[in-house]
Amino acid sequence: MDERIVLLLALQGKDQQCSDLSARVEDLKVQRLRVERKRSEERATVDSLRQHLESMQRDSRLKNLSVDELDLKIRDYQKQLEHGIISFKEMEALRTKIANQRRRISDMEDDALLLMEEIEATAQRLEDAVVELAQREEKFAADCEEIDAQLARTSEEITRLEDERTGIAAAIPAHTLTRYEHLRTKFADPVVPFVDGSCFGCKLNVSEIVIERVRSDLEIVTCETCSRILYAP
Repeated sequence: MDERIVLLLALQGKDQQCSDLSARVEDLKVQRLRVERKRSEERATVDSLRQHLESMQRDSRLKNLSVDELDLKIRDYQKQLEHGIISFKEMEALRTKIANQRRRISDMEDDALLLMEEIEATAQRLEDAVVELAQREEKFAADCEEIDAQLARTSEEITRLEDERTGIAAAIPAHTLTRYEHLRTKFADPVVPFVDGSCFGCKLNVSEIVIERVRSDLEIVTCETCSRILYAP
């Protein structure tokens, strides 16, 4: 086989390996993004639960303040009833206000009790979620570390292959290398054998003249249809 073909096949092998590894790098990057996205989602879930708890706690404090304010009003109305000089009609109005406010306080206290129960349940869920997230964070960190290690190893392998490719390319005549590089922009396999009278790349028949030229090993011969460089298997 023509030495140039041997070198071109070696070069193509390096290119295909580099291409495969580059695809692996992209796949690993996607995997890492998925891990990061999942970690962000789980953190957001815990943060949302924490914010919900804080919101309920604020509501609880506001309800307690409202109850205290109503209680002060009732005390004030009671003082007016006991010590104020007011008409019977005004006394009845105050008693009605006191009764209404006490019902409101009762309703608000019931609401506050339900809210406190919900706060306690939510606080427990948050505590459990924080513990679970801490455990998940360890898994996320380990996954990212492993992916980063694979990325580093793959990048090192690509660098090694590229160095080897440079050495091979340097031994190929310039015009032949230029033809190969041009074909590589169109095909992953610029150099192919002919099999049963057909180009292995485009699968179309090649002429007997082309086959004989390939077998002679005197020149670089290309497929008449796709222009790939041919060699005899």
